[in-house]
Amino acid sequence: MNRFTPFLGNIDKLFSTCQGEKKEYVQPALKNLGSVSIVLIREAIAPVVFRNSEEEITDIDINLDDNNSEAYVRAVPNKFKYPERGRGLQILRIFKAGGKMPQNKIILTKKMKPSDGFDLNSLVFGDSTVWDSNVLPVKAGVNYSDALSILPKHLCVDATFHNRAFEDGSLFEPEKKKNSDNLFNRHFVKPGTLLVQVLSTRGKLLPQMGLDHLLLSIGIAGTYGGQTSVTGINIQTHVAGIYGGRFEQPQTSPYQIVRTLANRAKNNWEEPLFKNVETLTSRLHEILGNAHEVAMTAKEARAHQDELMQRFESDYQSMETNYQQAAAKVATFFDQWFKGK
Repeated sequence: MNRFTPFLGNIDKLFSTCQGEKKEYVQPALKNLGSVSIVLIREAIAPVVFRNSEEEITDIDINLDDNNSEAYVRAVPNKFKYPERGRGLQILRIFKAGGKMPQNKIILTKKMKPSDGFDLNSLVFGDSTVWDSNVLPVKAGVNYSDALSILPKHLCVDATFHNRAFEDGSLFEPEKKKNSDNLFNRHFVKPGTLLVQVLSTRGKLLPQMGLDHLLLSIGIAGTYGGQTSVTGINIQTHVAGIYGGRFEQPQTSPYQIVRTLANRAKNNWEEPLFKNVETLTSRLHEILGNAHEVAMTAKEARAHQDELMQRFESDYQSMETNYQQAAAKVATFFDQWFKGK
């Protein structure tokens, strides 16, 4: 992972000081040119529900060329970010390196320090709270893109019919003595569907420890989307590659990836490219590898992620030490930034 060091921040230099008219002020490290993009393939391994207030799966029209557009499944960033952010808090708690408060419910009293609520997870995923009538905003070190299906929506979505009237599964309502009209459809993304998502750092602010924490939080599989109690674990995550450079490249946008894949396939949706994770991974690396200054293949990225997982499970004390050392530096950063010297 050292190849990405030029595009990442330094955990020992998270903040700097600047001279005001009367005193010195502490500020976060200034942004510099540098971006690292983690390209993910999200594979549906059980029915997944991505929707808003409508019963249908959320979608978005993408123009494939001047005369053709298709609707694709669209999972907005929070469908993945929220559960992974929660997993990050759980990792910090097991190492006693943060996660002192529930997600999205940081409450600081006047006698508390900012670091009592903010931690490494805040640095990676972002956070905010009010402290002594002051708003404390922490911008996420990692930006989540939309996750888009690589197949058009009509090829990867289905629906089932349900009723929620009586516990024996019948339509009869004993109280009203009549058949129920309380019926509904559940639309879902079919197992086997592949989605592409990109997680990007910007400004050369996120340190290597934050990137490793992100990879641990992403994990291998999890429960995502709405109505998740229906199917349990429903998404398996594959790292398709990690790419770095001074500037972000347009080819890294999942919208551009979908257009490129569709144009290369010439609407032959039965091609293995749209069904097989390894085939898709190889094609993505062809598209993105030469577009960036530094590239890490899927095999290398997965090896690093597996190493982190193995350390988490078997080299617990060593990883706990690393997390607690990072926690102390991050705590100093937030206290200095929001409270001052």
